[in-house]
Amino acid sequence: MPITYSIDKRQGIILEVWTGEVSAVDLAAYWKRLLADPEALAIRKTLVDVRNCHIRFSGEELFDLVRAVAELDLKGRRWRSALLVGEPIHFGVARQYQFFAEMYSKDAIFYDEAAALKWLIASP
Repeated sequence: MPITYSIDKRQGIILEVWTGEVSAVDLAAYWKRLLADPEALAIRKTLVDVRNCHIRFSGEELFDLVRAVAELDLKGRRWRSALLVGEPIHFGVARQYQFFAEMYSKDAIFYDEAAALKWLIASP
C-alpha cells in the first residue's frame, strides 16, 4: 500500500506517509480504511507527508474522492491536516485538496516538518 498511517497517542495525531506511485484507487482505499478506524476518527488531526510519492491522479479524481468518500464517511465531523510537501507538484495537489475539503477540514501546507508538527499539535 503506497499510503500508510500510524497513530501517535502521546501527541494525539495521525502520521500519514505516501510513498511510490499513488493512484486515485490507492487514495480511495486508504481513506476508506482510515475513516473506518475508530481511533483515527477520535483524533482527526493528521500530518500528511507526500514528499516521497509520485501523484498519479487528476484534480477531477481528487475532487470526486473528496465528495464521494471523505465527506460521506466523515458524517459531519471536522478534520485538521498539516500537508507536508517537497515539490511544486505536491504543493499544487495539496492546495487543490485544501480547497476541495474546506467544508470539513482545516488544512495548512508546509515544506518544513517541524513547522507542520508545531501547527498541528498546537491546534485545538
